[in-house]
Amino acid sequence: MSEQRNIFSYIPQRPPFVFIDTIEDMSEKSARTRYTIPDTCPLLSDDILPLSGLMENAAQTCSVIAGNRIAYLGAVKQMEVMRFPSIGETLCTEAVVKQEMLNISLIECATRVQDETIATTTLKIATMDNNAAR
Repeated sequence: MSEQRNIFSYIPQRPPFVFIDTIEDMSEKSARTRYTIPDTCPLLSDDILPLSGLMENAAQTCSVIAGNRIAYLGAVKQMEVMRFPSIGETLCTEAVVKQEMLNISLIECATRVQDETIATTTLKIATMDNNAAR
């Protein structure tokens, strides 16, 4: 169920470097976001969102799972891109925690445009309590 949430409560990035528009679903173990690629996206290359944009979208979706903790991208374990999306397409990215140990999570992400999976990745994310970062 999609519900309007303040995205900036979950990610540290600010415009123009925000790669999620809507948080559709979230829990301590998963998140689903949407992002419609605008023509003003700072990472566009020939009207296409490149690997860096897909990676940033996945990482920001993982940050939603972290909730009020600060999330750091520790490693990209693997990434497969079937095709790169273009301006106006809407990405639906789903992230699911597969393993956790202490403050490290292994999270699998799948990015779709409509019913087509266009990218998958596995990210290692480290989290820290928001107060510990101060």
